Amino acid sequence: MSFLYPNMLFGLFALAIPIIIHLFNFRRHKIVYFSNTATLKTIEQENAKTKKLKYIIALIMRMLFIAGLVFAFAYPYNPEQKLKTDDTDNLVAVYIDNSMSMHSQSSEVSLIEDARSSARALVSNISPSQRFVLLTNSRQLDNEYPMNQDEMLMSIDAMQTEASPLTFNNLYENLQMIMKRNGFKSASLFMYSDFQENMMNMEGLVADSAIQLVVMPLVSDYQQNIYIDTVWLSSPILQKDLANEINVRVVNESDKNINGLPVNFEIDGKSVAFNTIDIHANGKNEVAMQFVLTDSGEKTASVSINDYPITFDDTYNFVLSVRPIIKIVELSTGTGDLAIKALFENDSLFDYHVMNPYRIDQQYLSDCQMVIVDGDAKLNETMWQKIIDFAKDGGSVVVFPSENSERSVNSEISNDTLSVSAIASQHEFFSDIFVSIPHNADLPKVYKHAQIDKMRFYNTLILMSLQNGTSFFTLSKIGSGNIFCFASQLGNDWTNFTDNSLFVPIMYKIAMLGGQMNRMSYTLGVDKDIAINDLTAFSEGDIRIRDAKGSFEMIPMVEMRSNRALLRLYDELPGAGFYTINKGDEVVETTAWNDNRKESKMKFLDREEVDKILKDNRLNVHSVLKADEIHFGIMETMIRRSMMWKSFIILSLITMLIEILVLRFWK
Repeated sequence: MSFLYPNMLFGLFALAIPIIIHLFNFRRHKIVYFSNTATLKTIEQENAKTKKLKYIIALIMRMLFIAGLVFAFAYPYNPEQKLKTDDTDNLVAVYIDNSMSMHSQSSEVSLIEDARSSARALVSNISPSQRFVLLTNSRQLDNEYPMNQDEMLMSIDAMQTEASPLTFNNLYENLQMIMKRNGFKSASLFMYSDFQENMMNMEGLVADSAIQLVVMPLVSDYQQNIYIDTVWLSSPILQKDLANEINVRVVNESDKNINGLPVNFEIDGKSVAFNTIDIHANGKNEVAMQFVLTDSGEKTASVSINDYPITFDDTYNFVLSVRPIIKIVELSTGTGDLAIKALFENDSLFDYHVMNPYRIDQQYLSDCQMVIVDGDAKLNETMWQKIIDFAKDGGSVVVFPSENSERSVNSEISNDTLSVSAIASQHEFFSDIFVSIPHNADLPKVYKHAQIDKMRFYNTLILMSLQNGTSFFTLSKIGSGNIFCFASQLGNDWTNFTDNSLFVPIMYKIAMLGGQMNRMSYTLGVDKDIAINDLTAFSEGDIRIRDAKGSFEMIPMVEMRSNRALLRLYDELPGAGFYTINKGDEVVETTAWNDNRKESKMKFLDREEVDKILKDNRLNVHSVLKADEIHFGIMETMIRRSMMWKSFIILSLITMLIEILVLRFWK
């Protein structure tokens, strides 16, 4: 047994007081005269023995009463409950959750400032001989090496206040690695967090009894939030000088209905659309806004709402890109299909070329958005693999059947005359081609068709089918691109598809879908790679990532893969916003970054839930404090939670009761 206030034990000297009182009885005795005392001798002797025993019992009770009070005020506790913060082989780790949800208010300050203040007091009250590490979601390596007390306090003051969320298993494994790397036998981990549900991921966690946990859940005064969840285009292809539409999903994480919430849409810092939205309590809703782009290239855009006090998720950044020219290659041993040539060759929107499949310009192919494989192309397995790799990188591939090639995706030619009988009109491919199909629609006729081999590609969907139930037009998702297969060639002896009104919009849609399109946005803490299609930008010169203000710069790792450049971020970007990829002073591409929307979900674990999860995973949990206890001395608070002092108070009360009973009823 140890004591929080050992100086109080000097109060045991007070035990001399009842002893002195009993040894020196200062009461004056009254003398009573008797004529004959012989008859009182026996009674007197018996009363003296009884009185002496009664006084001894009372003395013991009084001494126990005083001792019980002294021990109770000295605050006894079990030494095993004390943290190993005075062991030189023990590492003191302080984790401060600096994710965006910690910017919510607690009393008059934010949760993260509350945690920072308490962490400073904690470190200041631990022996300066201890070694410390500061763990945050930012994973700053300078803070993950053992520091002395002064260095730790400076690191707490200088730590970043914004970072992507970190799961518990990643935090725990990181501390284990730090301990092993620096030769520490044990560690005390103090955790300050609001403990969102998505944080407590225990998958693959291996418990270590040498790590002692002290957990301090922080509770916000604001448990409600409204945020922009995501943004997407109604059509993935942006068209210049035509109406385009963007959709915004807004989520209401509160118990109140939201009516008339303003939603503002900006392009290049100028407002281009405005709308309002109504959202039910704990629900979500979507709003659409139209806009027109008058020129090609990249445009920085954002959608925003107003919601206080949690504001990090009120803006969603993205990049709108209108491709000036779509490059198309038709692989054919001849001059190419006449209908395709007539469709694309004289249109300024397209750069159309016919290439022999055995003399392909690989550099040109890597810059294309669409590859058409004629029935006479007769591709071997090596060429097929190149085409598949092209699709995986985001390109559109159109395959027409061959009558003779064993390597075609089609076989079993049929000469039956059929019509297209069904169209998957609800599929997103047809979303901007037509609104509805009339019952008497003039659909393409087929005079000769092949059986499409659906087993060659995974995730094959039938977009158009014939009267006999076989496929006429299919879509296979592969990588980030698409492979479209037709059951007929485009010649008049195969089909009248080229004369049908569906031919032009379908072929245009395939061309516009192709393409190694730049991503609209990236998520901080999740996305680590940026794929760049313009290989000429990486022929020479340093590549750097810069923010819009020019205050941040990073040199990424560059890896060439499948005719694309992959930029790998070795560190996290400082915050949401727009970042340019530069070669020297030239901007190669603009990227948009947003905070992880997992942080926007206002679902937190309370103290009991956190305690249960940690103990269910057999972790060495020293204590899980209440939110209001972090404002007092952490070490003292944990010891004060010992109930041993109550036992001594109860002992004192019992001894007092016994003394009263003895003196009052023992005659």
